[in-house]
Amino acid sequence: MNTLTLITLGLLLSLVVAVFAVLLPRAFVLNFKTGMVYRERLAGQIDTLRLGNMLAALGIDTAAYVSKQRAVDIQEQMSRCTACVNTASCDEKLEQEAVTADEIGFCNNEEALRKLT
Repeated sequence: MNTLTLITLGLLLSLVVAVFAVLLPRAFVLNFKTGMVYRERLAGQIDTLRLGNMLAALGIDTAAYVSKQRAVDIQEQMSRCTACVNTASCDEKLEQEAVTADEIGFCNNEEALRKLT
């Protein structure tokens, strides 16, 4: 290889590294923003379910809940809440001002909610 070829390859490699150095942080920021929007949507969906009311009754902030839990776990808890057949017991407890984790044995999400309190 001659000197010109080495210089050209060096410049090309430098260009590739520079592009990578610019695009990687941009991808991180985009991924972070997309995740935030997704979690905000999850929080909105939770608020329409009894799960949102149960979180509030247990003193768990929905925003903190969606930021600390894995999204797949949140979706599983939402599915369990939607499929629940204990709605009468749930509604009865939710009529109280405050609920403790010891009082939600009927809840399909008892184990997960107990870990959060």
